[in-house]
Amino acid sequence: MRKYLAILLGILLIFSFAATAFAIHVEELPPEAVVTKGPASIMLGGKILVRGWYFKNVGSVTTEDEEGETLVLNNLPVRTDSQAFYTTNANLTVSVKVGDNVRGYMDLETASGGSGNPNSGLYVWGTYDTKPAADLFFRELWLQYSGSGLMGVPVGVKAGHMPITLGEKQFLNNERFGDDAILLWIDPAKELHILLGTAKMNEGVKENHTDDLDGYVALFTYMWDKANTVGANWTWAHSDGRVPSLPGSPNVDELNFHNIGIHGNGKIAGVTYSAEADFQFGKAKDVLFEGNDMKFRGWGVFAKLGYMIDPINLRASFAYGSGDNDNDDKNEEFQTLQGPDELAPVARIVHYTQIYERTVRTTAQQAVLTTTLGGNVRNTNIANTTYYNVGLDVNPTKELSLSLDGFIIRASKNQFGSKSAGTELDIKGNYKIATNLSYFVEAGAFWPGDYYEDTFDIKDKTVSQVVHGLLLTF
Repeated sequence: MRKYLAILLGILLIFSFAATAFAIHVEELPPEAVVTKGPASIMLGGKILVRGWYFKNVGSVTTEDEEGETLVLNNLPVRTDSQAFYTTNANLTVSVKVGDNVRGYMDLETASGGSGNPNSGLYVWGTYDTKPAADLFFRELWLQYSGSGLMGVPVGVKAGHMPITLGEKQFLNNERFGDDAILLWIDPAKELHILLGTAKMNEGVKENHTDDLDGYVALFTYMWDKANTVGANWTWAHSDGRVPSLPGSPNVDELNFHNIGIHGNGKIAGVTYSAEADFQFGKAKDVLFEGNDMKFRGWGVFAKLGYMIDPINLRASFAYGSGDNDNDDKNEEFQTLQGPDELAPVARIVHYTQIYERTVRTTAQQAVLTTTLGGNVRNTNIANTTYYNVGLDVNPTKELSLSLDGFIIRASKNQFGSKSAGTELDIKGNYKIATNLSYFVEAGAFWPGDYYEDTFDIKDKTVSQVVHGLLLTF
């Protein structure tokens, strides 16, 4: 089990750190959830999520490389028959508090198949008069202590497996299944939060350090008023011999990768905003022991604005992740870590688009700092991607909420031809049936641009996708 987790998490865990202001914390459950008496209180909760899925025109093509080897390219917008199926997610949570300073938390979630794929989070319907082929895995398992610390200054420590994000989630967003980490923080002032973190991402063989992956982070956030926060973070990933997206172990002499990010969010004069900029450097030495180094020089920017004209909330956003269109020793593509792309459409959350970023192959071409062998081809956020978005949200009634989003998507660079990746239209609706029970529909259409024809030599087709379901929380 430990070996499988090490492989799946891999370099994803390098970046598994965030200030508590940006980590995903479960809110306290209502008092009636307390089931014990005494110094320790135990609160139970969870959810049941049933979804129906429909996809059309997402498939694979077979081609040959320059040496005549057969290649299968998956998740392309090509003509296919439609696919439809149902799934179920179930979560059971236990939150333990001992006094005011000590807390533990556990979140058990379903995982598909008899082998229990830990990156699925669901099981697929289809076992007639049989128990579903599903296992339970810990999505979260951590403990935390916070106290007055030295001379009355608040300090804390949190250790275990937990959902983690950084900044505005452009570089790192591991809130779906979480990471293993140890976080230490101090709050010198009410507005200032400082954190240091570390993680052992891959131990492999205990006696061999060359298959280890270690990560370190330093960050701060500052609330300059009640509505506005700014922050900065520095992440350093180090290995003495392994990059998990490359074959073999060890496969490099040494890896040192750095990401520096700055971010902010808040509200000024009725306008909500969020923004982030990231800059990357470092290198992997002697890649595959062929005498060549890979130098990292990626960067990315993101900005989002919103304004409420009652009852409609108007939104607009823009993002740019750098790309690389040559074959020198510099990898200028913005490296993003949003989790593995295994089972991406059904297992992952929406980052910005329902289809382009989760369901079809993206414009990322050198996403080497990921867990997937060869690099992720989906779930790459803004790697080698530029997008423009406008959207709106409206609540026609107290129970009903609707949203509409349009996207223009381009490859930041493409050595094979067109940069036009396509356009997408997404619609979401949610209706509250009863207390803690809602019905939702999420639908989208993706019209591919010439990027897919020029890059993969295919006749592309419009991709359509619909997801609907029932969600019960308790």
